Amino acid sequence: MAENLPRLPVGVQVFETLRHRNAVYVDKTGYFPGLESQGQVVFCARPRRFGKTLTVTALDAFYSGKKDLFRGLAAEEHLHSPAFTPRPVINLDMSAAGDCATIDILNENIMNALGYNALRNNVALKGSNATGAFFSLINDVGLSTGRKAVILIDEYDAPVLNLVQRGKAARDERLIDQTRSLMRGFYAQIKAAEAHIDFTFITGVSKFSRMGVFSSLNNVTDISLEEKYGTFMGYTQEELEANFAPHIEDMAKRMGIGEDVLLRQMMRAHLTLPSTVLTHLNVLSCKALSPVVRNGW
Repeated sequence: MAENLPRLPVGVQVFETLRHRNAVYVDKTGYFPGLESQGQVVFCARPRRFGKTLTVTALDAFYSGKKDLFRGLAAEEHLHSPAFTPRPVINLDMSAAGDCATIDILNENIMNALGYNALRNNVALKGSNATGAFFSLINDVGLSTGRKAVILIDEYDAPVLNLVQRGKAARDERLIDQTRSLMRGFYAQIKAAEAHIDFTFITGVSKFSRMGVFSSLNNVTDISLEEKYGTFMGYTQEELEANFAPHIEDMAKRMGIGEDVLLRQMMRAHLTLPSTVLTHLNVLSCKALSPVVRNGW
């Protein structure tokens, strides 16, 4: 039976790739049209492996107006409505900046990410400093397209967390302070270039108030613990049963247990937001390994 199961998106974090592969997607796009009504800058914190990158890449496709990718999904109707207008997108995955040994390497890595966004929006990237280049990019995209940009920032805290989470012997407090300072100035450009920004969405692992990099942004709406967005990322038990039913049946048979027992075991590793949700990794990695799983989790 396993070879006939719907394809799982194991290891896939990019929405467009997932949709082109016709892999299972738990539809969260119904949340997208209402996000902008929450504020000019919206922030959502979730633990690692909760689908933040998948969400951000789906938002990228949504605001870019890639309607074909949303066929059959909740956001499809909104994308085809007169109220929707595609907008230029600047999408920055800060985890790609890496665990940098120097502040110059961090600046260079961010510049590379900005360069890709300049290319996709048909503008030239100006300068060699990430902070100034970000400001120029936002303004130039707005001026060249005649439309305000949507800014998407995934894992905003990664450059600092990568350094903070090093072992005590390897921690470089001076580099941590330099990184915080660079990122504080970088994110300040969201406010500085506000006239050319339509909407900003930011994700991270830690609360934005704890990292000390958003001190200049006083208009951030934090939806992390709002009940309305409790199931915005991750999987609920209802979503597991609705989207992974054949996989759960197959896995339970392989493990020699009932499906209800398997579901209870899977839901032990959950987060209450206040809704009970599972990480994508818990679900997908367990299913991928199911042929070698016996009794036990």
